[in-house]
Amino acid sequence: MKFYSTLAIIIISLFIGCGITQPIRPIEEGTTEIIASLGGPIIPLGGIAIPVPYLNLGAMYGYSSNLTLYGNAHVTALLFKDVGLDGGFATRLFSEQGMLPEISFNGRVYFFWNAFRGNTTRLYPTGTVTGSYLVGEHSLLYFGADNLYQFSTSDLFVSPFIGYSFPISHTMELQIESKWMAINRDTRHGVFEGAGSINGKGNVGLFFGLQYSLR
Repeated sequence: MKFYSTLAIIIISLFIGCGITQPIRPIEEGTTEIIASLGGPIIPLGGIAIPVPYLNLGAMYGYSSNLTLYGNAHVTALLFKDVGLDGGFATRLFSEQGMLPEISFNGRVYFFWNAFRGNTTRLYPTGTVTGSYLVGEHSLLYFGADNLYQFSTSDLFVSPFIGYSFPISHTMELQIESKWMAINRDTRHGVFEGAGSINGKGNVGLFFGLQYSLR
């Protein structure tokens, strides 16, 4: 029992702010999409390094042509009796023009409640700036950075990322993304010391995302 409690604490602490970038751009007005995110930081397991299968499920709605609202439930957190939710909005700042990418801003708040081991709650506001280029007619090459703030320690965690989104059917899109999580933090010591850090900084993560349109 102690092992699982420790594992739960480790997982929740690692995955605050963890997930694929969705949406990359605001979706079409009046449309609804089911979204999923699977993946996480690289950790050692059985002598090999793998991305932890942290799962989020949610939905997003095109409130207007330039505003998309969304929310997610953190399924893996629930398996350890921790409630994890996040929600926010995405808006377009600049449209793609020639060599200049489309720039969007994504504002999100993460909520975690330690339901099993106590009533402690945590809120983590995050701002994400994403640049994206249209590749062909429907695919997107994108890049940017998450900026998560932790109130309890007044810390800012910066996580740059790069990814690719492409359709696999008329109603579904797949995303593949790599993120250097907490690039501004020393991770040479700790539970997963050096597993996915670069020069002792942060932890590299690998993520997969799926979007299913209900229109």
